[in-house]
Amino acid sequence: MLGLCGQRLPAAWVLLLLPFLPLLLPAAPAPHRASYKPVIVVHGLFDSSYSFRHLLEYINETHPGTVVTVLDLFDGRESLRPLWEQVQGFREAVVPIMAKAPQGVHLICYSQGRHRLLEVAVPHLHAI
Repeated sequence: MLGLCGQRLPAAWVLLLLPFLPLLLPAAPAPHRASYKPVIVVHGLFDSSYSFRHLLEYINETHPGTVVTVLDLFDGRESLRPLWEQVQGFREAVVPIMAKAPQGVHLICYSQGRHRLLEVAVPHLHAI
């Protein structure tokens, strides 16, 4: 069957498949619209939040909109205070952040920071 300008028209079955063409083509990746979980960063012994400024910048660049909190507690020699005091201080800082994040948070803890937050987070963990 000839169409305009001597070209052959497609078979009828091709015309029937045209509405399904979008399903056959790979979809273009949609921009990520879901919000990321908040991130809490805790330093280790003799350290401070300043040590994590590059990590903070990296997270902000690669995951814009992510709430990142680098805790500035028990810096330098203060990190030698009794662990139970530190755990209480971190609990007071972390629990409100966790309460605002029903889907959970990401914890990045360096060295002794892991021990501090583990004591705070264990009651809130659903899976390890």
